[in-house]
Amino acid sequence: MRNFVIAFFIFIAFVFIMALAIGQGDESVTDMGYADDEEEVDNFFTADGNYVEPEIAEPEKPIEVSEEQRPEPESEPVSTSQMYDNSAIEIPKATDVFPEQILVREGYTTSYNKETKCANWVAWKLTKEHTYGDYPRSGVPYYDENYKVIGIGKVNENVVRNSYIVDKEAGPPRQEFSDWYDVPANTDHGHLCPAADNKWSKAAMNQTFLLTNMCPQDRDLNGGDWATLEDRCRGWARRYGEIYIAAGPIFFNGIKKTMGANKVGVPDAFYKVVLCLSKSPKALGFVFPNNGTHHSLDEYLLSVDEVEQVTGFDFFHNLPDEIEDNVESKSSLREW
Repeated sequence: MRNFVIAFFIFIAFVFIMALAIGQGDESVTDMGYADDEEEVDNFFTADGNYVEPEIAEPEKPIEVSEEQRPEPESEPVSTSQMYDNSAIEIPKATDVFPEQILVREGYTTSYNKETKCANWVAWKLTKEHTYGDYPRSGVPYYDENYKVIGIGKVNENVVRNSYIVDKEAGPPRQEFSDWYDVPANTDHGHLCPAADNKWSKAAMNQTFLLTNMCPQDRDLNGGDWATLEDRCRGWARRYGEIYIAAGPIFFNGIKKTMGANKVGVPDAFYKVVLCLSKSPKALGFVFPNNGTHHSLDEYLLSVDEVEQVTGFDFFHNLPDEIEDNVESKSSLREW
């Protein structure tokens, strides 16, 4: 009996030890399994929540090139116009208060005035390439395959007539065809941005015939001294590669004369300013009375500063001050 009791206790102890060992082994397996699963889901934390810094490969070092092996950079001539942002050099800034609606076209930008029904100004950059082209004014209006006027859109006889185009983007009141019916015989549709500057594009050429690019202009001026300056500007663009131009009407002491039911203002004069930034920067200013007299260009010549005083616009204001002050204070055709 005594031996049986001893054996029974030995058996119970053995079972207890085995159960303890098996429990510890299961816990170890469970922990290992949890850690493995967690690493598959998130490589940055262990089972007990500790953060593990991920291993990041060292970036490859760039290959060092000696000064003797380094190729020489290609050099290109740099003109004055490349030294600063000249994307809007031609756009004037008003120093007085004017009614204004900005209309952006392919070849120019205009500031439309609903009181005068004319532009305050039209401005554009004229390049050598734009002085040539395959699309003359005799082809206006140019249509696309859907019979829409290129650069204008779908039109009817109330919008396009004899090449001229009513600008439906301009807020009313605006110039209409009827305003041009009963005008003096010596009055022309005077282009501000010339058609001949836009032969490079069908859209650009069409848009020069928008009435917002026109002012009532004396016929002899339109075909005479004003046209002479337009030709000279194209010559300067070919010589220097590019020039910047702004042009518009002048109404001295308000509108004195109008035409048509919409009372389109008849300008007293016209101005044009021209800027060249190639080689030595220079600028010219001109004011033409709206009449048929003929003079040399020198007779109309002013400095840009003087044109600013007459018009109330600050021209070429995006230039660095030292360049603007220099080019706008003097004007000489001989330098061109």
